[in-house]
Amino acid sequence: MIRDNKSEKFMRLGTYGMGPVAMKKIKICPRCGQIAKRTSLLCPACKRLLTRKTLFDEYKMMHSRCPSCDIPLTSDTQYCPHCGRKVALIPGK
Repeated sequence: MIRDNKSEKFMRLGTYGMGPVAMKKIKICPRCGQIAKRTSLLCPACKRLLTRKTLFDEYKMMHSRCPSCDIPLTSDTQYCPHCGRKVALIPGK
């Protein structure tokens, strides 16, 4: 039986290059879609100046978030799966 604790779940996502840890390490160029390291200032392909936002930052802006712990939530969430608080969804800013 697989235990569903948070760190194991994130580790499993990380083995496939997904999840919040992986998303915090990369940026996506808005012009050409090339992946760049979080610390990159310029796109490695088209040399466009990159914003400071990582892929995770962009993802958080596109989704509703828990007002308590700022975790992205689905549109039908009533309780935050991270902190357990009842949520009144606030849209991404």
